[in-house]
Amino acid sequence: MSPVAGDCPAGKMCFKLNGSDVQVDAVWFDINGQRTRVYYENGSGTSYENIEIDFYGTAPGSYPVVGQNWSSGDASFQYFKASGSGGASGNSGTVEITELGSTVSGTFSASGTDAQGNSV
Repeated sequence: MSPVAGDCPAGKMCFKLNGSDVQVDAVWFDINGQRTRVYYENGSGTSYENIEIDFYGTAPGSYPVVGQNWSSGDASFQYFKASGSGGASGNSGTVEITELGSTVSGTFSASGTDAQGNSV
């Protein structure tokens, strides 16, 4: 997944998935004063899906995506889909936060594995 070039409307998470531009409603929240989550969810049951992008820091900057054992300065990426592929988890990439205040702005790229262990 990679960010969409150009402007992304406020309140949206925008990215390319399999070559298609995607815009979804997103929210963000501070988890514990040291970790921020940008979050999207939709549907229920077998149609449920979500995206979670966490970064472990309190300021704009570049956060490398790591697969596990997160610490200060790291980021994580997860896409979950209740049916089909089951989603994917990031183990490399970057979350670049350009604004953190009343809104969160930035870009991201992530590579990882899907539920079957295939590279995505």
